[in-house]
Amino acid sequence: MSAAQFASTDVVKATPDISIKEAAKMLKEHNIGLLVLVDREDQSRAVGVVSERDLVRAVAEGVDPSRPVWDIATRSVISVEADDPLSKAAELMRRHNIRHVVVVKDGRLYGVLSIKDLVYEDNALRVIAGYDEWTFERGMSA
Repeated sequence: MSAAQFASTDVVKATPDISIKEAAKMLKEHNIGLLVLVDREDQSRAVGVVSERDLVRAVAEGVDPSRPVWDIATRSVISVEADDPLSKAAELMRRHNIRHVVVVKDGRLYGVLSIKDLVYEDNALRVIAGYDEWTFERGMSA
């Protein structure tokens, strides 16, 4: 199974110049944990991300919420190709201690894959764990 099969393609995007407060509002309004920051001229190019963790850290450090979100953004976007196996996305999340990866297709923003997408989907858990359908259908352990 590929990352694209589980990624949300309804990506909430913003440009890096919005305020930290505006970014927090967007996360709340859309009930999401990651905002993808895109290039103003090419909205299919992710230039950074802002997560709930980034916002909490900023508040804890007393960062002025009127400052541009770019000031607290993670600029090295962790991503997978749409046709990469789901296990690669899960491994990146584990290795980088993150809850979301950006999914790209031919270098363009395709979607976002969250840990929730993986945990709530039984088939995804099977793929990540390395179990096949046959093993689970028969109730046998691998």
